[in-house]
Amino acid sequence: MTRPEFRFFVSASDVPPAGREVAFEADEGTLKDLAKRFGIPEVVSLSGIAKVRPYRKAGLTVEGRFKAEVVQSCVVSLEPVHQTVEESFTQRYLPEHMIAPDVPEMNEREAEVDLEAEDAPEPMTGNGVDLGEAVAERLALALDPYPRKPDAAFLATAEEPGDAPESKPNPFAALEKLKKNY
Repeated sequence: MTRPEFRFFVSASDVPPAGREVAFEADEGTLKDLAKRFGIPEVVSLSGIAKVRPYRKAGLTVEGRFKAEVVQSCVVSLEPVHQTVEESFTQRYLPEHMIAPDVPEMNEREAEVDLEAEDAPEPMTGNGVDLGEAVAERLALALDPYPRKPDAAFLATAEEPGDAPESKPNPFAALEKLKKNY
């Protein structure tokens, strides 16, 4: 695995039973690396705050929120589109050995999804959580997949009556001639 662009590690041993609030902000180099990772022109800013609490004795729960200013390219005109992304998330983490494998029954034809159930915990990184990577993943998911400037529109070109495309010879015409000769 490659090294995360935004690294902000919180160790489980640094989190008291009542929890700990941590603020984070990406530096200039990290912002450039994140823009490259996401394939966008620029990540202008990324900052936020998270409450980290113990979870099931050995794990952690992160309740975070962040705000990012990004610049993406318009899908129509390729002009820059400035956007503000604000997200909140909750994620639980456990040591990998404590996470039960999710093995579906092979003989079932239908899967039931409980929308009210909490998400499965993610594996911890060593003895803690890389909060920066968790935020970067959520930012990637929150980016508009088709950014578009409000006034951008596809322009259809009007065809003149005499502008009909030249007719190309049928590539099977030669085969048709051979078929007739036999």
